[in-house]
Amino acid sequence: MTKDIGILTGEVLIFGGVYSNLEALRAVQAFAKTRAIPASNIICTGDIVGYCANPTECIEVVRDWGIHAIAGNVEMNIRDGLEDCGCNFDENSRCDIFSRIWYPFAYKQSSPSAVEYMKTLPDYLTFELGQNSTSAPLTPPGGEPGRKVLVLHGNYEATSEFVWRSSDWAESKAPAFAKTNSDVIVSGHSGLPFAHAEDDKLWLNSGALGMPANDGTPRVWCATIKVKDGALDYQFHGLDYDYKAARRKMLDNPLPKSYALTLDNGLWDNTEVMLEREARWTGFALDADQLKQESIGRPSEPTTPTGEKKKRMEKQYFDPKDLKKFGRINEHQPEMGKQFFEWYENATYGETALTAREKALIALAVSHSIACPYCVDSFTTNCLENGADEEQMMEAVHVAAAIKAGSTLISSVQMIKQAEKLGM
Repeated sequence: MTKDIGILTGEVLIFGGVYSNLEALRAVQAFAKTRAIPASNIICTGDIVGYCANPTECIEVVRDWGIHAIAGNVEMNIRDGLEDCGCNFDENSRCDIFSRIWYPFAYKQSSPSAVEYMKTLPDYLTFELGQNSTSAPLTPPGGEPGRKVLVLHGNYEATSEFVWRSSDWAESKAPAFAKTNSDVIVSGHSGLPFAHAEDDKLWLNSGALGMPANDGTPRVWCATIKVKDGALDYQFHGLDYDYKAARRKMLDNPLPKSYALTLDNGLWDNTEVMLEREARWTGFALDADQLKQESIGRPSEPTTPTGEKKKRMEKQYFDPKDLKKFGRINEHQPEMGKQFFEWYENATYGETALTAREKALIALAVSHSIACPYCVDSFTTNCLENGADEEQMMEAVHVAAAIKAGSTLISSVQMIKQAEKLGM
């Protein structure tokens, strides 16, 4: 279903991927208020519901706010009573495994009235973007009146398709413009902010409001678009919000603890859904002006550190991002690597004679004892995912510290014996 909302004039606010993050949603409401953007000029690109702890509350805020919104794949599947989020993740990937945790929570926590609202959401929105302070539509180069904007979730006729800045224009983007006769396409789903302009067309993704953009900061993103001096003008906006409150609520509920950690450190648990270029930007803080500048031509690559910064990084052996490369340890000895990973998985995960929680706490304690920062990162997350809390985790660390201290002190017996022997 497509809903035409007519001509919008002035500044239009765009956001999507709220992901049940009520604190982030409140932040974008405050942002809209500071810029005096009315509800009639605000658009949500879907996935109001998702990974975080407040699905019904977020639906109610969007509904009562009176803004325009479309259904994301999550709303579509909840309203249709489906047991899968429809995010198009590869089967048994980490994203797929985590979706089996957060989607049932979102499904069960969505109130009947929230589901009824989801059923009213169209698949697409269309409108004409008009001049500031006038109802006249923008006249693009060539003199033909009107600048038609299409709002969709992933891609046209492919709600769960991940479209990125580096996605091929001819294959991923141009067909949607051709099929819909649109000048501007506003999308969501992929979670990263970007703009891509070719052939006098613009593809704009405001990024996700409910999760950071994998740039190492807890900021979340939205965008504004308007007509300025007869030309299309748009801007990205990184928003600060009370991510600690959102994180706490995730930890207090049966939700993926890795995603709760993402709210804090700004890094996705994995980059398996990304294209290669986007994955290379992991941990590099995004800049709103640079995002806009990269809309034309070939997108840039992360800047290689030089000078003193490069020297400092070369001395820093531990890089948290390397944890995601754990699978590479079997590159030069695949058979032994395969045997190790089979043994490692059986020993550290799953329910056997020990529960998954007990294994995680043991692994965390040993991680501290051997001072492995990669292991500490990994098994902190694993402990939280398996129901351990911070008090239990710290107690496990104290046990490890006590044993290590005891093992140091017990060696003093050897010292005493040797000293006595030499003193005789």
